[in-house]
Order: sequence, then C-alpha cells, then structure tokens
Amino acid sequence: MPTPLEHVREKLRTLESHTANYCIPTLWLPPHTCAGVRRLQHPAAYYRAVIDRILTLPETSLRHPLGQHELFYLAPVRYLTAWDHCGTGEISYAVSSDGWRQTGSLLKTIALLPYLQSLGVTWLLLLPPTDHGRTRIKGTLGSPYAPRRHATIEETLAEPILELDAETQMAALVEACHRVGIGVVVELALRVASLDCPLIAQHPEWFYWVRVDAPQPLSPPNFNPETLATIERAVSNGTFDALPEPDEGYRSLFTEPPVEVWSNSDGTFCGHTADGTLVCVPNAFADYPPNDTQPLWTDITYFRLHNHPAYSYIAYNTIRYFASQLNGWENRPLWDHLASIAPSFIERFDVDGILLDMGHAFPRALLERIVTCARSAKPSLLLIAESFDRNDPIATQLGFDAVVGDCWHHAHSIEAFRRYAASLSAPSALRFFATPDTHNTPRIATRGFNVAAYAYALCTQLPGGIPMITCGSEFGECVPINTGLDFRPEEMAAYPPERLPLFSGCTLSWDVPDVRLLSYVRSLHAQDGR
Repeated sequence: MPTPLEHVREKLRTLESHTANYCIPTLWLPPHTCAGVRRLQHPAAYYRAVIDRILTLPETSLRHPLGQHELFYLAPVRYLTAWDHCGTGEISYAVSSDGWRQTGSLLKTIALLPYLQSLGVTWLLLLPPTDHGRTRIKGTLGSPYAPRRHATIEETLAEPILELDAETQMAALVEACHRVGIGVVVELALRVASLDCPLIAQHPEWFYWVRVDAPQPLSPPNFNPETLATIERAVSNGTFDALPEPDEGYRSLFTEPPVEVWSNSDGTFCGHTADGTLVCVPNAFADYPPNDTQPLWTDITYFRLHNHPAYSYIAYNTIRYFASQLNGWENRPLWDHLASIAPSFIERFDVDGILLDMGHAFPRALLERIVTCARSAKPSLLLIAESFDRNDPIATQLGFDAVVGDCWHHAHSIEAFRRYAASLSAPSALRFFATPDTHNTPRIATRGFNVAAYAYALCTQLPGGIPMITCGSEFGECVPINTGLDFRPEEMAAYPPERLPLFSGCTLSWDVPDVRLLSYVRSLHAQDGR
C-alpha cells in the first residue's frame, strides 16, 4: 500500500506537464545560498523531484531522547513557505488561477526540507496546524491559536491541486521529515476554542455563557489595589480556598448553559436558557494577572473546565488559579475530550513530540491526564511545556522533557546575554530552548549582526539548552511574527494584526537574505557534526 508521501508523488506525476507562471525564492534551491527568485515553468515536476530524492531514503522512526547536538526550527506552516508565486501582489487563501496556493503549505514545507538539512535542523516545531476559526478573526487570515476543530488539520495548509486532503498531506510531511532524519513536534492549543467552534452547539455545557446584553467584547473584572494584593499573596502562597471573587455586577453577566443553541450568520452561537434568557459565548482575555493590560482575545473563548453553578464566570480563579471550591466539579466529558487530542495526533500522523500551549492554565489533574494519555500513545514522546521557568516544578513533576525557557528575554545585547550565560552555571531541572528570539518576540536581527552572531554562537554552548531557530531569523528577517513579548507600546502600534504573519498573509524575506548571517549560523551547526 502506498505511503502518504508516495500518494503525493503520484499526484504530482500526473501534473508534471501543467505549466504555470510560478516563481520561488532561489534560496529554496541547492546550494541554498543565493538571493533572488527562480521561475518554474513546471512546479509539479520540481516538487516531485524533491520527493523522489526523499523517497530514496529509508522510512525511519526518529525519536526522543534528545541528544547533545540538536537544532529545532520553529515555523508556522502558513507563513514559512508563503510566497507570491504568480505576482498578484498579495498573500491570501485564494488559490491562484494555476491552482497553487500562495500561503504556506505542507507540500512546500516538504520541498524545503533540503534547506533545513543544510542548516543542520534535527527537529521541526510546527505552530498549531489545526483548523482555525473564521469569525471575528485577527488580521486578514486569522490565528492558528484560535482552534475551531482541535484534532483536524487546517484545510488551507493543503495544496488543492493535489486533490488529497490535508490529513494525507500532513502525514506526508511527517513521513518526509522522518526519512531525512528530522523529528516533528506540533504545538496544540487545547485551553481555548474559536467562537465558531462546533463544540459550542454540540456541548454548550463545555463553555461559558453571558447575557446577550453583556458588554462586547468582554473585559476582565476589575479589582481594587487592596484586593489585587490579596490575590497576589494567595497565589504566591498557593492557598486557593479563599480567593477573592469578582463583584456581583460582573458575575451576574454570566448564566447557566442554554437549553437550545443556534448559529448566527457570522458563525458565532447564541441560545436561550431554561428561563428564556438570551445568551451568547463571551470572548477570552489573559488569564493572569487580573489587571493584565494586553489586548483582549476577541477571537477565542475559554473551555469551562468545571461545572460548579456558583463559578460560571471567567476570571483568574476559574481559568488559571482554580478556587478550591471547584474540586469535585470537574467537567469530566470535556476532560476526556481534551485528553484524547494528543493521542489522536500521534496515532494518525506519528508525530514525535507535543508542545502544549497554555498548559499552566489547566488544573494539575487534567494536565497530568493529558500527559499520561499522550505518553501512553507513544512512550518516547517529547513533551514540551510552554513555561519560561527552566525549573518549573509542575512540568518537572509531570515528566515534561523541556520548556520554552527565558533565553530569548536576555538576547537584546551582548552584555545581557553574557550575564545570562554566566547564571546558568547550575544545571536546570529541564532542557530549554536556547534561542535569541521566538515567534512572540522581537527578531534578533533587529539588534544588528554582531549581537545576532554572538547570540547564535552562545546558544550552542548553554548548559541544558537546545538550540532553536525561529524561521527566517537565520537569514536576518526583521519583521516579528507576533508582538506578544518584550515589545514597547510604540513597537506594538507599528505592527497591528494586519502586518503580523501570525494573523495575516505575509512572506519571509527569502529573496533578500542576509547571506553573511545565514552562512555563519549554518557554520555553527556544521561544527556540531550534524
């Protein structure tokens, strides 16, 4: 029976004679050192030739444990290989007249594997590749962190010209990675759902509901300074039996789940409760601290993990630091569903690792269950926690292998990074990403060549560190993917969602790379014997 990658090759073979006005960055082609673009008259033939070479390699099963010479490459599939192939001047979900996608795709990622090999990459870390929401989206395309169907691959990551579903093309990517010696980690966003998530209608009791006359978008509850200090002390001490609640006015906005639910024209959901109250699903906001100033999360909502009738509201004590009173009120069917998602990815795609988004916002018992179920599906699974603490006690106790860490926070200058490296004399409990930037931070290239080169070199030497490259940073990309961490207000204002690759159609600067930086980064990992 043909493998998924063989299925893709056969489809490409039938398309080889098709001509197209199709350009790709020259950097995608061997020797992966040149700027500019290259026109391909027969793109299907190009993709088939790459896959032909990959299929000559044995189908292996690369797995954890992490070795001493690893290199992660972080990428959102939709952004990594996005390109204006036919010169329309925009990147959107619309398919070109030739039948090819302009946004990044799973097929194009397969074709990029030789480039990743040239860097010494051993692990590909994919931001959530799951089906995302289409209502109240951020930017022009929407966020991969607004999952609509948590176990379904986003359909726009597939090349429609192949007439193969996204699941098959995802499986082909994982197979191709394994053949070239690269492990695959997928990030899963399980704590939230998009506002058009079908589960809202199927299981209204899994979500929070507010009266339709509640403020839209919903803001977090206000606490006075004295109460905030009380909350901070309780959280610091780990005493959750008397956590201050929001005021009655805020709590009264929330209702019991509706007995009937219907879909609105924009894909959101409304319903009515047993007493006839009209209700809708509210948006989310940052889980902690209660007075966090980051923008509201208007494209997603929280899962309601407990069904205690007195705690039907969204606040820090129901979504992050769970009030002791919630014990015994676990929303068990929802917990079962969430714990089944990672095993589903493992069984269908043979992924090698999972990065759990917002794991800190799960009750420990649920987090432990998610970990146990994932490990049962694949004992060698690499589990990564989205924690900045290299000694995170819960991640350590539950058996996570690594954390995101805080390396990126210290990379803004050579002196700051040198001090950070000196602080790592004592080994940390967990491995962490040794990286000067992430998809949420400023790009290291904005600090200049010397800082970037120093940071990348030092990242290969940090005790416990796992070197990682954020896609494009190796050749000097300066546009951030998102403005989540370490940005000044004026920098955030300069990059609204319409300019951010996490939410909108954008391309990396493949055609004008900083070849000097690229060559230097490549040499660092070649020296590691990759």
